[in-house]
Amino acid sequence: MRKSLHGCSPAALNALVLTATGLSIAACDGVSWVGPIVVDQSPGGIYTGSFTSTVLQPSPARQTIGVVSEDFDANFLLADQHYAGNLAVDGISLSGVLVEYSGRQGVFIGFGGLTTVSIDGEVTERDGMFGTYAGDTAEGRFSLAYSETYEEGTPDELLSGIWSYNESSAGGGVYTITVEIDGAGQVFATDTAGCVFSGQLTAIDDRFSAYRVAVNVSACGETDGDYSGLAFYESANEVLYIGTDNGQFALAVQLGRL
Repeated sequence: MRKSLHGCSPAALNALVLTATGLSIAACDGVSWVGPIVVDQSPGGIYTGSFTSTVLQPSPARQTIGVVSEDFDANFLLADQHYAGNLAVDGISLSGVLVEYSGRQGVFIGFGGLTTVSIDGEVTERDGMFGTYAGDTAEGRFSLAYSETYEEGTPDELLSGIWSYNESSAGGGVYTITVEIDGAGQVFATDTAGCVFSGQLTAIDDRFSAYRVAVNVSACGETDGDYSGLAFYESANEVLYIGTDNGQFALAVQLGRL
């Protein structure tokens, strides 16, 4: 029988090719080697799920929605906290360090202080991620499910229009921010505290419903400055989520279309 590829017959060579994605490959003439062909999973996507403390009692799951870019930048929005940072992937293993902003006033988070948390877990591309998080003041687990909203793309006209967010305080006051976005992604906004916001949303990849955001905040006291981060659009509820930070405060808001 004719041999090829260091003694492999054509039939054996076909078997070799067919098993190339398996955990082990057997070569010809009794020679074999073992080891996975590692394919790094992309964490890119829009996610919903929860972060749950394993230290605090009682510890209800804190619901979150967030986005991870194709460059592995991450933003997760919680009711009174915000996580921002970068993730890394090795095969299915997920790791990273996120800055945790806590203490919310209106659209700004960080009045309660900043800390960092380390992420350790697993990710399955276009499906979800789970694992644990730990920091100086926090420890727990997270479970996040992938949303196919991420794959709806970013047509230029999608975000064009006027958006708003309203929040009532315990004292009876109402906080409102009104945001106008033009067809080129330029942003201008004002709120009831007198703050002025101007910036730009830029599509990262036309295939995915995620944007890079740069915003300058002025006339807003200690929260003035330049912020950067991510935004994404949830079409089912027509909600635009923006998550940015400047290393001292996070600017995070869920906007509804007017």
